[in-house]
Amino acid sequence: MKHRIAIYSNGYNGTITLKAIEGIRKYAAIKDFDIHFYISFAANNRTSEINAGQLNIYNLARLEEYDGLIVFSNLLNNIPTAERLCMEAKEKGVPVVSIGMKLEGIPYVGNNNEEGMRQLVEHLISEHGVKDIVYIGGAKDHVDTADRARVIREVLAAHGLELKEENIYYGDWINEKPIEFTDSIIESGKGLPDAFVCANDIMALAVAGRLLERGYSFPGDTIVTGFDNIDESGISYPALTTVDQDYETIGYKSCELLYDMIGGKKTDLCSSVASRLVLGESCGCNDRPDSRYNISRREYCRGIHKKNQQASFFNRFMRSERNAILESADYDDMKKNLRAFYVSNNDYFRGNVYLMLNRYYFEDASAEESEALSECYEADFDTTVAVLNGKDTEEGIDSRLRMPGFIKKEGEQHIYFFYPLQNKQYNYGYVVFVDGTYIIQEDFRVYEYLEKMEQTLMQFRINLRLEMVNKELRFLYDKDPMTGLYNRFCFVSHAVPLVEESKEHSKSALIMFADINDLKKINDRYGHVFGDRAITAVSEAIKESISSNNAIGIRYGGDEFLVIAANATKKYAEELRRSIVSHIERENRLGINPVKFSVSIGYVLTDPASDKSVSDYVNEADKLMYKIKNEYHKSNPS
Repeated sequence: MKHRIAIYSNGYNGTITLKAIEGIRKYAAIKDFDIHFYISFAANNRTSEINAGQLNIYNLARLEEYDGLIVFSNLLNNIPTAERLCMEAKEKGVPVVSIGMKLEGIPYVGNNNEEGMRQLVEHLISEHGVKDIVYIGGAKDHVDTADRARVIREVLAAHGLELKEENIYYGDWINEKPIEFTDSIIESGKGLPDAFVCANDIMALAVAGRLLERGYSFPGDTIVTGFDNIDESGISYPALTTVDQDYETIGYKSCELLYDMIGGKKTDLCSSVASRLVLGESCGCNDRPDSRYNISRREYCRGIHKKNQQASFFNRFMRSERNAILESADYDDMKKNLRAFYVSNNDYFRGNVYLMLNRYYFEDASAEESEALSECYEADFDTTVAVLNGKDTEEGIDSRLRMPGFIKKEGEQHIYFFYPLQNKQYNYGYVVFVDGTYIIQEDFRVYEYLEKMEQTLMQFRINLRLEMVNKELRFLYDKDPMTGLYNRFCFVSHAVPLVEESKEHSKSALIMFADINDLKKINDRYGHVFGDRAITAVSEAIKESISSNNAIGIRYGGDEFLVIAANATKKYAEELRRSIVSHIERENRLGINPVKFSVSIGYVLTDPASDKSVSDYVNEADKLMYKIKNEYHKSNPS
């Protein structure tokens, strides 16, 4: 016995994972084993390259080093990968259990989603008189999407009703598509259905939010229900009527089945855990002052200051980490800086953390990704950061496998969370957090942590590469990694020459300054992921609007942008401004962000006969932009 098991899961299902961990933890205390979670953020709305880099984390595990494997097959957001991982384990003789998806020859623990969904639809019909249902499923080819649609049809048919094909949508388990569907239903003029039945809470909350934004109420104008019973569904208002899948029992039963197989015990290789209806307020039930939802909301509000503090500290932490990395001269300097940084900030993690990087990838910055990272997780990773009990250490690292967590201590159970670091489909490292399930909770923001870490490491490698190339090649890499625009440091090398060129030809140059309105509100209310999307949308608007080789876009600050164009006219400036605004309005109509956003734009045309500097003109454009922004705030008060 190796006294450790591997678990493959998905980070977008943090609440479900937390519930499963409680059951797994209870069984681990009985059998004395460690738990190694390998977690990706693969999703149906991400590119195939990014998903490939995310799913590679499962290749990091060396299954021969484990007693067995549990795969959350229904949550990986990639059915072929789930099938492959289970079959590879079986072929290697490693006991494996699949959760939520039946695969031929693989032991299985399932969620009896049918029971909970049946209770939900029966309740809507019998208690609330629902006849017309819109069903928003997840991915079209996902087994849970099909099963839940089938149950809805069966229950409706038993009451002489029908789930119309035109009322079936596929939201891919995310926010964006359900918002789009809600808008299209409203704008169709056919009226709202009696109920929106969504295949998960995330999509239900997106529908609910959109309805409120469009002036509708629920359960007054319609009913909205979810599935999964995540924490957010209980503190939202109205609290969602949803279905709980009892993942704590699923986690326990999966471990029990796995260790029965390991011990050679004959047992039923398929079992199912019943889901149950959870009545919230969104269907019209439990709307009482003393309901548990009101209690939960009060508790949430009591802790809101702490959450805001955590969010503020997180942002400062990431800025400081970025500085620690980008101020480094080379890989060894970065390693020294990061180790000191993580030790001094260990209280934030309340646990142990490891950062494993492909040293060669950063030492030979001239190598292309396809060359440097061709071996993916077969490479020998360097222990860039190793913090154990608040101290810089090499303890806990298996010297042969270069992996934290393989030194099992008898009588102690620990949980290790492995997350990938990537550049598209290429992986150059991974992060490991030990114990403390806080890392997959909202206050830690692990997704944002990884994303910002990746952006910073990519910028660091770009900086290293810039030091290795000549001035002409340096021109190619002066881009902001998030937006694709030039960064602020390119102002002198790229913007000033365009203005000087115009002056030499007795022509005017355009200096345009743009700033996103109310970005802080978006970040504070919806999170920085949506704020980043607004930044990206403005960047794309600028890139699509400047087709001329005589114009460049610069990300001047966090949400500030400059456009510099040579030989410009007022007509060109106005056309450019309208094009940028039009692009953003189109983004708003698509509902990509949960709220509409806009930009304030100010510009000046240079005078070829003037002795003013480029910086003087930038300041003038900046002042004009802020005058427009102030007018915006007057007409759009907080």
